[in-house]
Amino acid sequence: MAEEQIDGTGRGFKAKVNSRNRTSVSAASYSESRMVSAQDGQTFIWTTSASADTGEYIVYLQCMSTDLRLIIDKVTVNGVLAGLFELYMVTGTAAGGTAITGTITNRTKGILANANARGDGEVTGLSDGSRVDLARTAANGRATMELNDVLILGQDDAIGIKYTGGTGIVDTIITGYFKHHSELDK
Repeated sequence: MAEEQIDGTGRGFKAKVNSRNRTSVSAASYSESRMVSAQDGQTFIWTTSASADTGEYIVYLQCMSTDLRLIIDKVTVNGVLAGLFELYMVTGTAAGGTAITGTITNRTKGILANANARGDGEVTGLSDGSRVDLARTAANGRATMELNDVLILGQDDAIGIKYTGGTGIVDTIITGYFKHHSELDK
């Protein structure tokens, strides 16, 4: 018996069934951040590159939205010297440092990130909260903190990355996206 097509929904969508009465199925799998970028355009990348001294915060990122949550997907760090990079939940009323604008990944949307980000040099005015993750790098090495969308920042929640190593150039790339809080409760 040859394959036949059946309509399982009543809306004209067809499924193929083979001679052993099994459906032919295909699927595509995309990351959540890729889906958000395509649908809503709310995926951003924050980058910094500057000379840092040991024990300094090198980047700060705060969610400013009242109805969207900022989900951090991953953080990539590297430096010219061997170093330790620690990701903290941080507190502080006024983080100092150079403002960083998040780069939207879906260039067709033209949306600005509803976040306060600082970096490109020493970030001041922060206090350590809970340490979330850490990564060590060799000289001129790179490491990625794979957070897999589990770090969710609400309004005014913030993270900071502290560097420990010698004085030298360090780079940070933070990838994250915004989703409405009601979508996260499903």
